[in-house]
Amino acid sequence: MQANHETISRIIECCKNDDDILEMLEQALESFQAYHAAIYKLEVQMKLFSHGGKDRDEYRSSIEELDKTRTINHNAVIANVTILNRIASRYDLPPFYNGVISEEKPYRRDIADAVLEYVETIIRNRI
Repeated sequence: MQANHETISRIIECCKNDDDILEMLEQALESFQAYHAAIYKLEVQMKLFSHGGKDRDEYRSSIEELDKTRTINHNAVIANVTILNRIASRYDLPPFYNGVISEEKPYRRDIADAVLEYVETIIRNRI
């Protein structure tokens, strides 16, 4: 499943005068970036350890904390995808994400992959 980029543009157009909806939209989209950053930070720390850049106790503590942060951000993404789909439905727009939204595997990973693809597309297509 992929994220529907057009739905976000259409929500913005439909709600351009609704500050509450635009604020929810902004928070949801920023949660995607926060999740992306949490994954990246965790991966960097694991690479540093694999090359002897950190001692074992420091590594374990750091990774546990970073993984907890990543999970919290992942859960926020799942909740925000639900919110985006509800907003889209309210305006008779296609859902932002048309897959199963659940914290259960494999749906968790599917949502994450769609959101990460969305973030990467935004970055790739930047001005």
